[in-house]
Amino acid sequence: MSPSAAASLFVISAVLLLSAAVTTSAHNITLILDQYPEFSTYNSLLTATDLATKINRRKTLTILALTNDRIGDLAGKSVYVQTRILSTHIVLDYFDMLKLYKFKNTKSVVTTLYQSTGTADDMQGFLNVIHSTDGNIYFGSAMNGAPLDAKVEGSVAKQPYNISVLSISHVIVAPGIDGSFKPVTAPPPKAPAPAASNATSPPAESPEVEEPAADAPAPDSDVAAPADAPAADAPAADAPGPSPDSAPADADQTPPPANAAGKQMVGGLSIGLVMAFASIVLAAH
Repeated sequence: MSPSAAASLFVISAVLLLSAAVTTSAHNITLILDQYPEFSTYNSLLTATDLATKINRRKTLTILALTNDRIGDLAGKSVYVQTRILSTHIVLDYFDMLKLYKFKNTKSVVTTLYQSTGTADDMQGFLNVIHSTDGNIYFGSAMNGAPLDAKVEGSVAKQPYNISVLSISHVIVAPGIDGSFKPVTAPPPKAPAPAASNATSPPAESPEVEEPAADAPAPDSDVAAPADAPAADAPAADAPGPSPDSAPADADQTPPPANAAGKQMVGGLSIGLVMAFASIVLAAH
């Protein structure tokens, strides 16, 4: 191999190694915060919770840092709770002050490292950010009812479009992030709601039962049957049937006139015979 070829190969190898080093370790949050003693407690917490390692493995981050006097009681909590809370202070996007000021009077939702763990409940893994009308920028948990009042104090350090470290006024604690979160009771009401819909369905079925009740008029027709009962009194109407008996009575009445006419005829004949007999007797004398 010629000396020139060997030199070229050496340069290429060096460039590749340098590129790999820059890619694998674009930033080191521990070294960045070491330059600011007022963030020493926060820096130590990132190391103790192993969040520093996760930060250094990622790109395009915004760290919401806290000065020693603003850590509050976070330092006294368990590592488990510290990890959860501090994970919400690591935003998975790059925001420097210039970019934040563009959120004029607009509230936006940003994703944090805690959301990527898969253990976040509801909106615990998200933050709200707003550039308020008072000119300040505020962060807060995106959980319903959580305050939006962690004010951005200023920029601590930044590597544009890679990592930005901002100082905020106090710790952001998402409701229930310490493990006390209880599911919203809204789902249980939803379960009763279907039960209520089932309750309404029986009334829907009851109309079907009422339809048989509509058949109940059939019993009413039975009530009408008593009205027909007068028809049953038709036997009384049949009583006029005996009127046929009365009809025979009328028939019996008609014969008498017929007999009376016969008697009148017989009587007439008798008188005629008597008068004829008398005429004969007178003629004989």
